[in-house]
Amino acid sequence: MPEVVTELVENPDPRGPFGAKEVGQGPLLPVMPAVANAVYDAIGVRIDEVPITPEKILKALDAKAAGKAPRYGPTRFPDVPYPEPLDVPPPWDGGDGKAHPRTLNHEPPNRPEAVR
Repeated sequence: MPEVVTELVENPDPRGPFGAKEVGQGPLLPVMPAVANAVYDAIGVRIDEVPITPEKILKALDAKAAGKAPRYGPTRFPDVPYPEPLDVPPPWDGGDGKAHPRTLNHEPPNRPEAVR
């Protein structure tokens, strides 16, 4: 992983709830896919699950040798019971910090041009 430089930005993000920003996950997200692609480039098998272990690589290599799909891991994204989305309007849109369920006819808040 490359060196990560931290820079604190003190102004709020108008797109985040109450001006919040992402803190640290962003730089870490591309590491595991890069490792999985390196394994594929080196030996021609896909590992679709972390951690990538020697046992998973051997199972994928065995599948490849047997003429099956050369990969290890789930075959599809799992069904996840996602909750109903919530809206938390920021103070500049009259919000009070309390979430409320979205409605089907939800209209985006009217925001000044400077924060769009």
